[in-house]
Amino acid sequence: MPFAELFGNRRIKRVLTSYLRNRTIPPAMLFSGAGSVNLKGFALGLAKALNCLKMEHDFCGECAHCLDIDREMFPDVRLLRPDGQQYKKEQVDFIVEDQLRRPLKGDRKVYILESAQMLSESSANAFLKALEEPSETTIFILLTPSLAGILPTIQSRCQVLRFAPPAPEEIRKYLLGQGMQEEKAALLSRLSQSQRLDLIHGNYDELLAARGAVLDVLGRLLRHDGEGEVLVKLNELNRRRDAFITYFRELVNLISQFLRDIMVLKAGGDASLLFNIDFREELMVLSQYSGEEKLLFLIRRMETLLRDVQRNLNAKVLTQEFIRSFSDPETGVG
Repeated sequence: MPFAELFGNRRIKRVLTSYLRNRTIPPAMLFSGAGSVNLKGFALGLAKALNCLKMEHDFCGECAHCLDIDREMFPDVRLLRPDGQQYKKEQVDFIVEDQLRRPLKGDRKVYILESAQMLSESSANAFLKALEEPSETTIFILLTPSLAGILPTIQSRCQVLRFAPPAPEEIRKYLLGQGMQEEKAALLSRLSQSQRLDLIHGNYDELLAARGAVLDVLGRLLRHDGEGEVLVKLNELNRRRDAFITYFRELVNLISQFLRDIMVLKAGGDASLLFNIDFREELMVLSQYSGEEKLLFLIRRMETLLRDVQRNLNAKVLTQEFIRSFSDPETGVG
């Protein structure tokens, strides 16, 4: 599957193919973008294009090298992920040493770091050594939803490529092309307007079901009826950092959407403006529990919490701040 067949971000495709055609590949790149942007797919595509057996300045997706890269079995392309809450310094020390060795099978060695914002300060500083003295055959690609969590010293040594979220109509056509029914594709493309949810690679049925559960949580918090149960669940998840972060990010994302929809309804806006139009009646009921000032405050608080998640703030602190947003009388919300 060549670059032309990757979903969205035509500008990024032109940039990458230009690098390949002119043989001017930056030794370190930082791919940044949230929501339904395929950072990993583009990074793997570039890794394939640098090592493809059939195509020049692009990749076929069918040769032995391309297939092995997809399977994470190609010795010269390494896809790295944080070990727990952060990248360990030992992981970075391995990269610094390994990148000096010649490729074993392909033309270029490529290191792809997922969730690069989870480089700890010590591991990021160790990684700078590799960025300052890269091997001629080595390419580093760092992936992150936001540049906010990347040290300026890292950013300054990388070519930064900012990925744009696809338009709702692009999402709708893509999902229809995958065989999805029109009604579900239209709903999911509408949800994509939040520019946060990964609608291209997510489990759609799970996403739709999750919205109902999150709406129930929001209802409990706005009515001040059942906050304890919400707190208990969050505290249970605190024991498993990865599970907590995954749940908390989705929770805050979806609550932000619901709050925005409630604001639209309170302002008498057209129902066609709603992200979650299929929950219109339930949202109308919840709109009676908060005034516009309260809703604006909560929407801002959810944005702050999303940034705090990216900063890897302590799970217990995130939980306390989340519950306090709905209950603290000093905020004008309780």
